[in-house]
Amino acid sequence: MRLLKTWWIIFKSAGSAMKSGRQGDLIFRYFILKTLSTLGFFEFLQQPRTYGEILAEFGFSESEYTQEVFNTLIHDSKNVITQNSGFYALNPDVPLPSLESILARTDPRLRFAAQIAEPLSVLIIDRLQEKDIGVTEVFEREDYRVVNMFNDVLDTRIYSAVREACFAYLTSEERKWMRGKQLIEIGCGSGRETAEIWLHLEGETAITAVDPVPGMLELAQKNFPEFLTEIDPAHPVVTKNNKPVFKEGSATRLPFDDDSFDVSYWAFMLHWTADPKKAISEVVRVVRPGGLIFGSQILKPYVNPYLNLVIRSSRNSYGFFWREDYVKWFADEGIEIDIATPAGIIRATNNA
Repeated sequence: MRLLKTWWIIFKSAGSAMKSGRQGDLIFRYFILKTLSTLGFFEFLQQPRTYGEILAEFGFSESEYTQEVFNTLIHDSKNVITQNSGFYALNPDVPLPSLESILARTDPRLRFAAQIAEPLSVLIIDRLQEKDIGVTEVFEREDYRVVNMFNDVLDTRIYSAVREACFAYLTSEERKWMRGKQLIEIGCGSGRETAEIWLHLEGETAITAVDPVPGMLELAQKNFPEFLTEIDPAHPVVTKNNKPVFKEGSATRLPFDDDSFDVSYWAFMLHWTADPKKAISEVVRVVRPGGLIFGSQILKPYVNPYLNLVIRSSRNSYGFFWREDYVKWFADEGIEIDIATPAGIIRATNNA
């Protein structure tokens, strides 16, 4: 029953996962193609070129990331470039898409993907040229443009539905048990997530919200009381004892002592880290034995390759990974996770 309820919550918000994934594919694909087109990439490939010629022309580095970009473009079912006998060329049979035609066929609830793809896809060139751009720099460049964009995106119904589904996947006993406990929220973002967690627990759980981006923390601290009132005008009173604490910190280096918390929560965060396995190890370290670990993390193959390229445009973002990796990383810490894909919703007891 918990699994059915979890799926129903997500389905109501986003429709079928397969349909959502296809539409997201097209949006991220468009912005990456647009970025490369603006650079003159496809114009250059009107004549067959070798890999080395392309790297030299645009200053791309010889790297695993560069090869992934090329492979994604070549193996796409609508491949705009081809590879033959070591030469790359523009595919005249596949025209470059228009954003208007894509959005016209996209569920309005999923159009927020364009808000993510547009500012982040331009970083593809930085990564291809091996410019030293990290996660914090990505979010805070251009006067916090990306931070403000993510503030809008994290407010969407789809993200709220995933957070609601994470709580629905817990047992009723686990939800009751969390009252009066210490919870760490990793990757708090704009503050709406913190507010929703606080309301799910009716202000009876002490929340420490962590994010590596100072701009996000500033937003979260400012937005938290406003989100509470927006979501539930009759919410419980916020006091000195139940008000969340916001703290700068990386998921791979949590600034807390061992066994500091009873519960940990994250949502769609691990792909931004440099080392998801290390982040999992850190969570296990700071959660007390017998504590609860829950949240969500979209996994391959449900995530589209173009989104993965965008995420990995940051030099220290791992990108998306497989369910088997996720399960193994927890198992290496002595923990067996209960997982529901494709949203990757998990719950586990820290038996380490």
